[in-house]
Amino acid sequence: MNKLLIALLAGAFSFFSAAAVADDSSVMPISKMDTQQAKQARADAKAKWDKMTPEEKAAARKAAAAKKQADLTAIDAVAQEGSSIKYDPKAGAKDTAGSKQVAKPTKEERQKDLKAQEKQSSGQ
Repeated sequence: MNKLLIALLAGAFSFFSAAAVADDSSVMPISKMDTQQAKQARADAKAKWDKMTPEEKAAARKAAAAKKQADLTAIDAVAQEGSSIKYDPKAGAKDTAGSKQVAKPTKEERQKDLKAQEKQSSGQ
């Protein structure tokens, strides 16, 4: 009877502990701005961007790109190097045509290869 009571108490304790951990309502928002403040900040930034000259816009883009590049880890940088490669349909068609021109083996060549494989597998 005591073992049953101990098992029941341990189960209840673990159940209520899990419930307490799952009900963690102390999650704070990323920003303390409310929706209206965020919309106003976005509108202000857009107005400032519209007032900038093309040279200033280019400089701002360049600075943002430099900051992003500095923040990248080595793995991210390697991953993004491959994404700058553009697909060239003409080169793709040329490669496809080149791969189709590979000669098929003759019957004698296939027989020779099969015999070579049989010799290798029979050695075990």
